[in-house]
Amino acid sequence: MRDTYTKGPWMVEFTPEDGGRLDRIAYDSYDLITTEPRPFRKPSEDYGEYENRPVYGYDDCFPSVEACPFPGIDWVIPDHGEICWLDWKASKTENSLTFQTESKALPVRFTREMVFGDSRIGWNFDVYNFGNLRLPFQHVMHPLMKLDEIADIDLPGFQSVFSSRNKEDLDVKGSKDVSDFLLHQPPGTAAMLFLRGIRDGNVRWRYANGLTLSLGFSVDMFPGLGIWWNNNGYPAEPGIQRNECAFEPIPGYSSNLSEAFSTGRCLVVPPRERLRWQITWELTS
Repeated sequence: MRDTYTKGPWMVEFTPEDGGRLDRIAYDSYDLITTEPRPFRKPSEDYGEYENRPVYGYDDCFPSVEACPFPGIDWVIPDHGEICWLDWKASKTENSLTFQTESKALPVRFTREMVFGDSRIGWNFDVYNFGNLRLPFQHVMHPLMKLDEIADIDLPGFQSVFSSRNKEDLDVKGSKDVSDFLLHQPPGTAAMLFLRGIRDGNVRWRYANGLTLSLGFSVDMFPGLGIWWNNNGYPAEPGIQRNECAFEPIPGYSSNLSEAFSTGRCLVVPPRERLRWQITWELTS
């Protein structure tokens, strides 16, 4: 059942049983993420399991984004990870929202806490491994925003930029080249880029109403940045294309845990221990 949380200028709608989804995040009544499409129609072709339900808002991708075998066990991780398909529990305090779920395949408990300030959200994540083996994983926060509402982008420096849809590095010289590339993508196109070897954990984008959102994270944990840029080009089927984008800190250089694990670029939590980290959103006008 959808629930609502308000704190000062913030308003959040969420559905715990729908993968802990955040259906809406608004600041002073302005929507920062996409909201539920009505009506929803599934693609007639196979675009992966994730596309068979409404795609919008925010959810968490764990322990992988892409469907792939989990290292060392006989289990294939679902499309966009497992936990976005699970039932979660949610609790509220005056200043926070906390969501928690347990994997059905792994001995792990995942917690997302959102702590609200006047113009800030501290996203606190906790992965507790109650098993007896080391647990490799990826976590990617997945906030979808309306692409047409993004007026400007400020990206960190990087070593290279890989286009996963074209399977090649982009010939760009700096972060402004990448921003210009994205902002000039024509309607009917979609791109998934990976900025690899990023130099600092800060990304900023300006919304059409003048608000600027600064995303802060640790480059030690997240050396890559994924950028999904969908200008009404995906799914490639008339009537169901979406207008959306996302900026996603990634613990590695791809969104496939099997690949990240094979190159040593994933997160690991030891048995009977937990791994915690924070990602911040800061709004300025």
